[in-house]
Amino acid sequence: MKTSSIRITVVAVCCITATSCFNLQHVTDYSLSALEGVQTFENIHYGFAQSCKDRCVFKKTNDFVIEEDGCDCSSEKKADSINLKIFHAVYGYFEGLSLLSENDLVTYKTEALDNALTEGSFGSIKIEKEQVVSYSQVAQILIRAFGDTKRKNKIKAYVTEANEPIKELLAYLDFNLSSNLYGKLEVEKERNRAFFFDITKNEALSFFEKRQATQEYYERLNNIEKKQNQLLIYSQTLQKVSEGHQKLFENLETLKAEEIKHLLFSYANEIDIVIIQFKKTE
Repeated sequence: MKTSSIRITVVAVCCITATSCFNLQHVTDYSLSALEGVQTFENIHYGFAQSCKDRCVFKKTNDFVIEEDGCDCSSEKKADSINLKIFHAVYGYFEGLSLLSENDLVTYKTEALDNALTEGSFGSIKIEKEQVVSYSQVAQILIRAFGDTKRKNKIKAYVTEANEPIKELLAYLDFNLSSNLYGKLEVEKERNRAFFFDITKNEALSFFEKRQATQEYYERLNNIEKKQNQLLIYSQTLQKVSEGHQKLFENLETLKAEEIKHLLFSYANEIDIVIIQFKKTE
């Protein structure tokens, strides 16, 4: 899962209104941590299409089937592409928030949000009206914020308009990965357990062959659980990002207060800790 990354230079001081300038470092720190956390999506090298292919190859191998036709995983590829679109929208929003807090409108590009989502079932995932509307709202917020320089300091409006739709997209991406895709790995785990259990009970196999099969089983189990662990850690990241955004939204009128500064710094630190946990799984 790859997308382009933009290096951002942090500027400590910016203006939130035309007449009032103050330090928004806490907003910048939170948005940059959220940005890095969301971007961990790129390091999850597993998706619905790969799950489909693994299941297909497993069956063909067990049935001793050799054929030129590959596995038809087109619907699951579509599911992966939808997750990628959601990721781009969420990533773009927090990139936009970081740039607004730095008073920088020059480097942001909105091309990744040009194509809208549509309702329907796509492989293992289903897009409801709520996700379609939320995606459209976030895209429009970004286009307006960066298409009109008069709105460059409108962080309050930016966060207020996006709070509900961005939380909807975060929750949707979280569900698709930590519940839906995680569940497919659970099925794969059970499939492997049943297959290798039968091998170990096969009287025609030698002790050495059974031992090799057992070793292969645990290697596969370890690989599956590593993927599951990454999905769960990423889920924690998305939840922390969502909680932090809600707190930012609730305290927009008191952005200068020490309490909200400490709160946002705290969420930034918590997100950073989860990112470190994810990196340890790689």
